[in-house]
Amino acid sequence: MTKVRTKTTRKKRERAPRSIENTGVYRGKQAKTGNSLGLRFERALFHSHPEFNGEVEAYIIGPGRMLVVAEPEQKKRSAEEDPVLSSFMSFLASDMHRSPDHITPLDSDVLDHIGTLVRDVKTSPEEDLGDEALI
Repeated sequence: MTKVRTKTTRKKRERAPRSIENTGVYRGKQAKTGNSLGLRFERALFHSHPEFNGEVEAYIIGPGRMLVVAEPEQKKRSAEEDPVLSSFMSFLASDMHRSPDHITPLDSDVLDHIGTLVRDVKTSPEEDLGDEALI
């Protein structure tokens, strides 16, 4: 038994996404979004180019031609803002709140051992430690 090809089957095959590595072409079409109109593109565009997840600017450069420019958002981080450290501190605070009985004073023997380990380390309070977290 042979498979009968219909117009629909051919159209789907013709519009199938081409290999992005070979063409750099992403298909899209106009779509209604709320009370506005927008352009809807293949998901592959946004997977391959995550810089288009924020705001973009469009420039008309000729009839039927538009240049879309993505301006990556500059995330302003303070020197004290470290996502890994923030996550750990949140976890620690949550754990302390859930199980306050786990909080114990630091043993004096441990403090003496730490003092022994760092006894010969030279430090200066004026030394610039840079902007990065030291942990």
